[in-house]
Amino acid sequence: MARKTLAAEGYKEAQVSILFCSDAYIKKLNREYRKVDASTDVLAFSMHEGRFPKVHPEILGDVVISLETASHQAKRYRHSLNKEIALLVVHGILHLLGYDHLKKKDKELMRKREKQILAIISRKIEK
Repeated sequence: MARKTLAAEGYKEAQVSILFCSDAYIKKLNREYRKVDASTDVLAFSMHEGRFPKVHPEILGDVVISLETASHQAKRYRHSLNKEIALLVVHGILHLLGYDHLKKKDKELMRKREKQILAIISRKIEK
């Protein structure tokens, strides 16, 4: 999923780490780094921000996914956990690549790109 997402965005060589964790752990990260005292489904930590964004341009950053939240969301949206995880992987990587969803226009662009990439990788995911 990650390789196909990166390839769809034109990245031939890139490094991303993906961590699957509990709600408690992602809540701790969310509180520490975003000052939001709540669990969430996915967080993205870009290596292209901060004081030294160009040190290793091939290292994009980290995507953290709560498997507990992913499981709840899969049930809520009535699709498989694999499909939910695929969406969260794509979503997190797009954040690392600079996509955002704070403004309506940006959200529409990000959602459109997520759907396009998920269509590319959908053969590997159960419906």
